[in-house]
Amino acid sequence: MRFELKKTILDFNEEKSILICLDGRQETKKLWAKKLPDVQCISGVKEDGERYYVACEYTNTDGIFLALNKETGNTVWYIPGRSLLQIMYKNYPYLIFIDDNEKFHLIKAEPKDGSKIWHHPLDADLAEYSFNRDKITLRYRSGKKDVLSAEDGRLL
Repeated sequence: MRFELKKTILDFNEEKSILICLDGRQETKKLWAKKLPDVQCISGVKEDGERYYVACEYTNTDGIFLALNKETGNTVWYIPGRSLLQIMYKNYPYLIFIDDNEKFHLIKAEPKDGSKIWHHPLDADLAEYSFNRDKITLRYRSGKKDVLSAEDGRLL
């Protein structure tokens, strides 16, 4: 799996479970490598000025979401569980997670330490989401619609 980012490329070798960061201009120049034990695949990568956010999968229902230092590849923080969606909105990571009980949650995380700023439970029939003007709109197949404040997660 290969993820081409702004200035770098993250390349995940599934056989060896190693994530390699390459210089985007000189693809042969390795910047760092990180062993990711038991990771079967990486479902998504996002970035900000300081970190790469990497959604790793162990199984269909289990994984880990990592925040890695861009310069060194060291883990800054992590959230256990499988992230099904990762979005950067106004410099914050928003994640849809599935927990051990197969319940879904939308989480807004603090980029510096991974702490949850807020979370909102989701119905399993979530069909569509949108981020617009500091609001998050969630639409479900059932016809239900939730509109949340992107800042604090309260229902509007």
